[in-house]
Amino acid sequence: MVTLKDVAERAGVSVATVSYCITGKKSVKPETLLKVREAISELNYIPNYSARNLKNSVSDEIGVILPNLDDTTNSEILKGIIAQAEPAHYSVHIACSYNNPRNEQEIIKKFVSKNYAGIILMTCQTQNSSFFKRTLDQYGIGHVFIMRLPQKISSNFLGFDNYNTIFYLTERLIEKGYTNIALVTGPLDFFSENECVSGYSDAHDQYHKTLFGENILSTDMSKEGAFKETMLYLSTYLPQAIITSSLAIMDGVLEACDIHNMVPGENICLITLSEERWNMASYRPDVIQTSATAYTLGEDSFRILMEDNISPQLYDRKFKLYKDNIVDMPLSLPAPPSDPLPAASACLRTLRIASVDLPTIRAIQAVSCKFSSQYGVLLIFDFFSLHDLFLQIEEDTQKAQPLYDLYLADVSWMSYFYHKDIFADITDLLKSIPELWSAVFPKNMDNARIHGHYYGFPVIGGTQFLFYRKDLFEDPMLQKQYKEAHHISLRPPKTWTEYNQIARFFTREFNPASPTRYGAAIPTNLREDFISELLIRMWGFEGGLADSRGQLKLNTPQNVRALKSMLETTRYSAPHDNVPEDGCASPHANLQTTFEQIGNGSIAMAISFTEYASRIQNSLHPEFLSKIGYHMLPGGIPVNVGWHLCVPRKNQKPDAVRQLFTWLCQRQNSYYQTILCGQSTMIYPHASRELLRLYPWLNLTSQGLSYCRNRTYPVKGKNRLIVPADFESTIHMAFQKMRREELSVTEALEECQANIIRQFF
Repeated sequence: MVTLKDVAERAGVSVATVSYCITGKKSVKPETLLKVREAISELNYIPNYSARNLKNSVSDEIGVILPNLDDTTNSEILKGIIAQAEPAHYSVHIACSYNNPRNEQEIIKKFVSKNYAGIILMTCQTQNSSFFKRTLDQYGIGHVFIMRLPQKISSNFLGFDNYNTIFYLTERLIEKGYTNIALVTGPLDFFSENECVSGYSDAHDQYHKTLFGENILSTDMSKEGAFKETMLYLSTYLPQAIITSSLAIMDGVLEACDIHNMVPGENICLITLSEERWNMASYRPDVIQTSATAYTLGEDSFRILMEDNISPQLYDRKFKLYKDNIVDMPLSLPAPPSDPLPAASACLRTLRIASVDLPTIRAIQAVSCKFSSQYGVLLIFDFFSLHDLFLQIEEDTQKAQPLYDLYLADVSWMSYFYHKDIFADITDLLKSIPELWSAVFPKNMDNARIHGHYYGFPVIGGTQFLFYRKDLFEDPMLQKQYKEAHHISLRPPKTWTEYNQIARFFTREFNPASPTRYGAAIPTNLREDFISELLIRMWGFEGGLADSRGQLKLNTPQNVRALKSMLETTRYSAPHDNVPEDGCASPHANLQTTFEQIGNGSIAMAISFTEYASRIQNSLHPEFLSKIGYHMLPGGIPVNVGWHLCVPRKNQKPDAVRQLFTWLCQRQNSYYQTILCGQSTMIYPHASRELLRLYPWLNLTSQGLSYCRNRTYPVKGKNRLIVPADFESTIHMAFQKMRREELSVTEALEECQANIIRQFF
């Protein structure tokens, strides 16, 4: 067991100094505090705030750590623990990790420091056995793991016999004639979930049935994660039955089935693992639920914890699985549906939409079957590259009868298309939807307004934000190194100068001790991403594309500093070699590369859009999620992001368009979009406690929208309107010359302005 003396020796200070650092009773020099924190981290010292000997004292308190209390199985386990603890005069302290490893570690350290008699936990970090050995084992704290067992560790473990339960359920379904059965579980590194997959697979093997890998879905144990995975699955596959490993997962599956018009008991059979209950009224009549003895497991976990504490040296660790009562009960299954999904009516009206392939649009497409069943209108999406979509809008709106009923248009295109007079003024249409004006962020509505009139319905809106390796920024050793080098604390950067300073610190070429290869990621090959990165730096240095009179003015001291800052960032950035320089790549090209780089730990910071935030999250291993932090941009002025559904002037389907816009305003749809893609123009998700916990960047949206600025370019040239992409390309080519050192920053800005004037004015 690590003591104060051990920490003091490692830090080279007195025991009293270590105590002052921990308690804060006396001030300590910053460099001394860093030494002590570093020693505490290296030795994994946990202060004993109860001021009692950890080995010999007897406590009457235990800690219980669960992922959440939303799942009724977890709450039943807790009831069982309390039922045994209270008569034994033990106080039960409950904490939830919300499946966040960092949260769980802090809770465990707190419980250990308070010298609790023991800990019962359902861990979310089964691969982190070393942590448990360095805390629970090292400090002699009795503990019982439930449901999820850390790898390569000898501890008390209680769980359910999910293998035999899922084997039994799958077997009965196969015997009943089901040929297409799906299984939805949590992470497969959890013992309970892996056992589900094994039972499911072995049942197929026993009956010589083909096992399709796509029928096994793994989620993050939340109903939101289950909803997302099931929505994607049902858009391609039509199972006859779905088995889930928990009621929380079944909640998400039910929501997805409802959207896809799949009715439990009619065109799909739904079965979930659940707990034993006497009150049949709490059972859902449309879902078959098993009967695991969760309450008994809770009772036994406390008993085993107490037995272990009496004589830990002589106690044999317990490994016990509890049989599900459903295995011994008659199971009444409906006949397998012959047609899992009713065919769409050929008489449906249609709305054809030309769009870029963006996450939010994919989310709308995924839930559009609900719109079709409600209004009798089928949404048909055709996807184009940014370049081709722009051309398609210009060409299609000139036809006597346009092919498309709606177009997705970027906010930077709106002024150009307004002067081309090709979009319908839909002000009156939008005003006829009362819920719209209180549901959508005002900034997103403003994006679609020109000279007091509205020419689009905002479906995508948001800003940029900084995401960074929070674990590295909080590492005592790295904090110490950075402070010694720069005389300032390591923190999310507030300015672009500080951003580059931190990026250099985390780039191994310039700092061999850096844990990451690169400090940042910056897209410079793809024109659309480049211009957003450029503008936020210009604004951060108080520059811009135009002067105070609105006249084009590129070569200013502010812009020179901004471009030099951006060029410096490229020295510390991971390459995007897979992205062509012609600006015609997929809008995901740079982003996907960045997501992979942050996911594999090769970069420390990156800038992204709120539209892509969920893709960042999806690219990370669950254990890595807790290491990511989110923050406002350096400089504090992000680019305003906006995409709108616009109507051609020759629109022939005003009623269907109004029905779509009305449907998109519904609160539930905004939740669906946020869960499926992490972004919505509606206010509702940003006030949802559950979604804010799952998607922390939502907290930044309102703040970002209040400070963001639009991408606005000159529109009227001497003889023609200026296409936004042409203007952006001219600036992009100038930057590439700077980067290749063909021209200085000042020379490139002068040449760029001259080229713009020659081409357009």
